[in-house]
Amino acid sequence: MIKSSVAGLAALLLATAAGAAPTQRQDEAGVRAAENRWSEAFVTGDTETLDGLLSPDYVSVGATGKGRPKAEILAIAKAYAGKHPGEHAHPLPDTSTVRLIGATALVQHRSPAEVSIDLFAFEHGHWIARYSQHTAVAPAT
Repeated sequence: MIKSSVAGLAALLLATAAGAAPTQRQDEAGVRAAENRWSEAFVTGDTETLDGLLSPDYVSVGATGKGRPKAEILAIAKAYAGKHPGEHAHPLPDTSTVRLIGATALVQHRSPAEVSIDLFAFEHGHWIARYSQHTAVAPAT
């Protein structure tokens, strides 16, 4: 009787713990939510959230071709927030497109000055950013 009570309590605790860490949606809305959390975390210097959103091997290649690893992105976010206290990010614009390919998502952004992509993987119930590429748009001649 005691064994079954302990087993029941353990099962309840495991179910509660699993419920405490909800998974994200594996769809376009889930990817857009991850992008928005990423932007807000960067602008506000929330390196804990950024650390969870970026894979350990994350790299961002800028328009100049320079690759920046995760640790550098975290440091840049902290410095940015220090120079812009109280700033908040804008939500991902509707002009950004999300393509789902199985458990992978490719987000494409366009602005007059730059085109960029963010590559996400859906792992352990969460969207994780693995890579970003930024390309400057040449001026119209």
